[in-house]
Amino acid sequence: MGILEKLVSEWWGILILCVFAVSLLLVLSALLYRQFFKRFYDLVLSGIAIIVLSPILIILIVVGAIKMKGNPFFTQLRPGRKNKKTGKEKIFRLIKFRTMTCEKDENGNLLPDEKRLTKYGKLLRSTSLDELPELFNIFIGHMSIVGPRPLLVEYLTRYNAEQRRRHEVRPGLTGYAQVNGRNTVSWEDKFKFDIKYVEKVTLFNDIKIIIKTVSCVLKKDGISSETSATMEEFKGNMKSITILFTCVGRRVELIQSFRKAAEKIKINLRILATDISSTAPAKMFCNEMFISPRIMEEEYIPFLLEICKKEKVDLVIPTIDTDLKILSEKKEEFAKVSTKALVSAIDKIDLCRNKNFTAEYFLSLGLSAPKTFNSADKYNLEFPAFIKPKDGSSSINAYKVEGEEQLFQLANKLKDYVVQPFIEGEEYTVDVFCDFLGNPILITPRKRIAVRAGEVIKTEICQIDDIIEEIKILVKDFRPYGPITVQLIRDKNGRNWYIEINPRFGGGVPCSIMAGANSPLCLLKLLLGEKIGYIDKEAEDGALYSRYDQSIRVDKCIE
Repeated sequence: MGILEKLVSEWWGILILCVFAVSLLLVLSALLYRQFFKRFYDLVLSGIAIIVLSPILIILIVVGAIKMKGNPFFTQLRPGRKNKKTGKEKIFRLIKFRTMTCEKDENGNLLPDEKRLTKYGKLLRSTSLDELPELFNIFIGHMSIVGPRPLLVEYLTRYNAEQRRRHEVRPGLTGYAQVNGRNTVSWEDKFKFDIKYVEKVTLFNDIKIIIKTVSCVLKKDGISSETSATMEEFKGNMKSITILFTCVGRRVELIQSFRKAAEKIKINLRILATDISSTAPAKMFCNEMFISPRIMEEEYIPFLLEICKKEKVDLVIPTIDTDLKILSEKKEEFAKVSTKALVSAIDKIDLCRNKNFTAEYFLSLGLSAPKTFNSADKYNLEFPAFIKPKDGSSSINAYKVEGEEQLFQLANKLKDYVVQPFIEGEEYTVDVFCDFLGNPILITPRKRIAVRAGEVIKTEICQIDDIIEEIKILVKDFRPYGPITVQLIRDKNGRNWYIEINPRFGGGVPCSIMAGANSPLCLLKLLLGEKIGYIDKEAEDGALYSRYDQSIRVDKCIE
């Protein structure tokens, strides 16, 4: 009888063979764990766990559906292991048991996590039962039993090169960070633990982590951070800025330009917005939008101040004329909650809103402006003339007048108006951006080729020297706090007739931004404390832009 046959025929021989086989498996596992056996054990153990725990899973599905009044599962896209060839993380859908409701406030925004976390949800989290469905993620191959926890997809752009190494391995159901504080450790320490694990993936290290995980679950250690029901958002290593746009409406292009500027200088930009309408298109490009009272209501400024205080807003940017005066009057109140209001001084806002004052102001600076009359009876110049509201905007109720009879008809209709001689020539808008001391940074003249409802839809960058020099004269006295737009007409003799000033970002400013006069980029740099001097003719001369509308679904937020 051979040695092998003798070993198989005796109980002690079978025991020796089993010990040898296990020893050989352990040796091979230790040597080839990262390359092969880690995935082998994930597949085998998760499969066994799914079968053994299936009664518990079924019970939790039924109870969860009752407690959560619907779908018991929570799913979310998460980044997985990095592809060695492309260098990009594979995005997968994580599945867990739901622990929070979907309750929203009166503005349609989700309530804070601690208010949505149910008693049933707390039980699931304290026992880690909410993580059980992730066994299917492990079985499929999206995850591993042990590895760095999968975080949010939006965090990918916030990691530095070292932190992103956590994706060199599959994310795990549990990990080194989870047995060293879980949600109570700082993000910096959490990433250090993750990188430490990535650098030392071994069988015995994983066994040790699994044993520690069982101990942590039994002791219910590190379930919540000190300040919230879940781990606070990872802001990244980038500097963070929060901006609040008021009356955001259709200002999609402007918001997108701020997003691009933030990406360019690698900062974490959070954009909030207010509007009286829940269907404002621009809300879909903001992190959060709040339904606001109307501007003239008493609650308006307290409403804005509360947002600025709660959300730690760095800057408020008004987008319509009617918002300017009240924000300028309350600049000090915003400063008390550490928020800048991007609006010029109140006396300058007043002269911009009253067209009589505006014309007088241009003339006081030595700039040409059409003579202005407060009454149709007093108008004694040639026709055609031009009549418009004294405090109007967006070319609403502005008319070219061909004769005296038409002038009096429109005067009766408008009531509070100004009359000026009609200037024949090419219309220009000048987008101006200054620092917080009123020093010019960007001056960009644009020819208004086509206009709809007062807003330009086709425009050409025209770097005309005399216009730029005259605007410098205006800026030196006006001292804008950030952006202004100046309207003028250039007649056939090359004389510039100045019409009005809008002390905010104009509707067509995205065209100047795209051409190179990147005022959002300059503004973000100013908020970061950088000093920026005047940049001469930054926009590309002759660049021609034509704008168009685009539909977007607004009945629900895009996750």
